[in-house]
Amino acid sequence: MNNLPEDCIAKILSLTSPRDVCRSSAVSRCFRSAADSDHVWNHFLPSEFPEDFRAPEGLPTKKHLFFSLVHNPLLLHDSQLSFSLERSTGNKCYMMAARALNITWGHDQRYWQWISLPDARFKEVAALKMVWWLDITGKINISLLSDDTLYAAYLVFKWNLDPYGFRQPVEASLVLAGTEHDDVQPSMVSLMHNPGSEQGQRAELRSDDWYEVQLGQFFKRRGDMGEIEMSLKETKRPFEKKGLIVHGIEIRPVLP
Repeated sequence: MNNLPEDCIAKILSLTSPRDVCRSSAVSRCFRSAADSDHVWNHFLPSEFPEDFRAPEGLPTKKHLFFSLVHNPLLLHDSQLSFSLERSTGNKCYMMAARALNITWGHDQRYWQWISLPDARFKEVAALKMVWWLDITGKINISLLSDDTLYAAYLVFKWNLDPYGFRQPVEASLVLAGTEHDDVQPSMVSLMHNPGSEQGQRAELRSDDWYEVQLGQFFKRRGDMGEIEMSLKETKRPFEKKGLIVHGIEIRPVLP
């Protein structure tokens, strides 16, 4: 293989994955040079970026741009949406800020408070003071996502010092926007680790010290149009709920 021209090696590497390319750079000096080439990493970058995307300044190569987008999500749409790439595939990932979601009574200060936290990606997060009726919904245009990719949506959240009313599972759903209400089959998810409940998905602690719980999955095919609607609801048991802090909803590829 080392006898092959470098551009030929680069062509072969571009047909693999970012993970394979990084591993191949340890084979030889020739492979390392090919693995760093713009031709290879341009293949892993999206063919289409979001409308208001601007590449960060000071990145000398396509490889630098790729890993910048993996590790440093860019804020778009008036800082209400973040864009990044999944490390092993280069597929697109997005996170919608709490401000971009439809939160019932979210603008009523009796029920929700908008605060800033140092570990948040966005300027503001939504802190629940108290409600009986919890309803959080987000929509994203499916054309923003990578083709032929299985995606999942996650509510990203944490708790204040005194959460209450979330011991029981709540309803989660993910559907094509416009789906009739009667056709939606929600799943049950647990925001808190409750030893007495084994229903549905459970929240998991992330590496950034926020929690996430999966709302659902969908497969994005080439040519798909419309919006995906994701929601978390608890409207059937009229008891007090408080202490939830909503960061946003993240949409990212499901890894094997």
